[in-house]
Amino acid sequence: MLNKKELENIFVSILEEINPQKLIKKQCKFENDRFYINSESIEIPKNKKIHILGSGKAVLSMAEALYEIMEDKIEKALLVGAYENNFKKQNLTYIKSTHPIPSVKSVEGAKALVKEFEALDEDDFFIYLLSGGNSALVELPADEISLEEFQKTTKLMLENSMPIESINCVRKHISQVKGGRLARFTKAKGVVLTLSDVLGDKLEAIGSAPLYFDSTTFQDAFDALKKYNIFEKVPNSVQNYLKKALNSKDLETPKSESSNVKHYLIGSNDILLNVAKNLLEKKNLNPIIVDEKIDDDVEIVCKNLLQFCKEKQEGCFVFGGEATVNVNGNGKGGRNQHLVLSFLDSYPKDEDIIFLSAASDGIDGNSDASGAIIDKDSLKKVEELNLDIKAYMKNFDSNTFFDKLNQLLKPGPTHNNMLDIVIILINKNKGDKNV
Repeated sequence: MLNKKELENIFVSILEEINPQKLIKKQCKFENDRFYINSESIEIPKNKKIHILGSGKAVLSMAEALYEIMEDKIEKALLVGAYENNFKKQNLTYIKSTHPIPSVKSVEGAKALVKEFEALDEDDFFIYLLSGGNSALVELPADEISLEEFQKTTKLMLENSMPIESINCVRKHISQVKGGRLARFTKAKGVVLTLSDVLGDKLEAIGSAPLYFDSTTFQDAFDALKKYNIFEKVPNSVQNYLKKALNSKDLETPKSESSNVKHYLIGSNDILLNVAKNLLEKKNLNPIIVDEKIDDDVEIVCKNLLQFCKEKQEGCFVFGGEATVNVNGNGKGGRNQHLVLSFLDSYPKDEDIIFLSAASDGIDGNSDASGAIIDKDSLKKVEELNLDIKAYMKNFDSNTFFDKLNQLLKPGPTHNNMLDIVIILINKNKGDKNV
C-alpha cells in the first residue's frame, strides 16, 4: 500500500492527465480540410475559417489545444471563463466572469456570445467549447428578472443543498441563454466539445445546455423550489415569472436538439476515475472503481463511506461524483474538506485507512484548496494541537482545521471540472507505519 504523501502525489498526476488540453489533443485533429473528433470528421471548405466560441472553467485550456491543432484555420475566438487569461492571441477575446454566483460580467459574456452568434452566416462553422461552471459564468436573466434577483435565487439554491440538476432546471427556466435557447440566435452549423461536470453525462444538464435542448419544464422548476422550501424565499419577480410561465408554451425551453449543432463528450467523471485507476495500478495496487456515485448530502455520504470501510478488510477504492452540503456556519471550506473532516470525526480508530476527497477543478467551496487527505496519524495530530473537530464541523470551517494539520490538497485552479474524486486505501497490516 501507499503512504499518504505518495497518494497525494498520485492525485497531482491525475489532475495533470485530465488536463483539457491533453484530452482535446488526444481526440481532435485537423488535416486535409477536415476536422476530426475521434472517428468522425467534418469537412471545412477551403475558403472558410472556423469561429471558436466557448464558456466554462476549462475554456482557456480547451482553446489552447485547438490553436495548437489548427491556428491558421481559426477566424477568431470569443471565450468566457473563470480565471485570468495567460493565453494571448490577437484574434482571441476573453471575458473573465464569476462563479458560482452570476454577475454583471456573466451578463456581459452572455450578450457578447449572443452578438457573435447573430453575426454568423448560415454557411459559417463554429466550435463551441463547453465545460463546468458555464451556468454561472454566462447569464442573461429573463426580462422580468433583474440580475440581483437572479443572484439571490442562485444563492438560495446553493445554500440549501439543492442538487445541481435541480439548480440547473431552475436557472434554465429564468434565463434567455440556457436550455438550448442560445442556439436560437444562429443558423450556422457547429459542434460543441463538452467536458461533463454532471453525473450520467446528460448533455442537457451540462452547463445548463446553452446549445442543446431541455426536457425539463417550468413545472419542474416550480416543483424543485417548492420541494426544498425555497419558492417563498426567492424574489417576487421570480415567483411571478414562474407562475406565469406555467401556462405559456411560448416561454418554454426548446424540446429538441437543433439540427445544425452536434455535441461531443470529450471528458467526464468516468474518465477521471479511469485515469486514477490506471495511475494507481502502476503503483502495483488493484484499485476498484465503485459503481455507486456520490450524489447525496455530505453527512449521508460520510455515513455510507464509513459503513463501506467497515465491510472491507483491505483494498484500494475509487469513488466519483459530487456531494452537496447545507452550509450553516461562517467558516472556510467546501464539500470535500467537510467530507474528510466528517470522516475523521468518526475515523475507525482500530483501522489503518487513508482517505482523500478532492475537487477536479482544484477549488473546493470558498477556499483555495481542492480537498484534504487524512490517515491514521491524523487523530494524533488533532490531539497534539488540542483541536475540537465538532466545533470546526459546526462552523463549516474545515479549511482552517486542515490547514493547522497541514493536510490540505492545494494544486491550484486546474481550469477544469470533472466533478470530485474520493480515494480510500484500507490497509490490513494495522501495525505498518509506512501505510
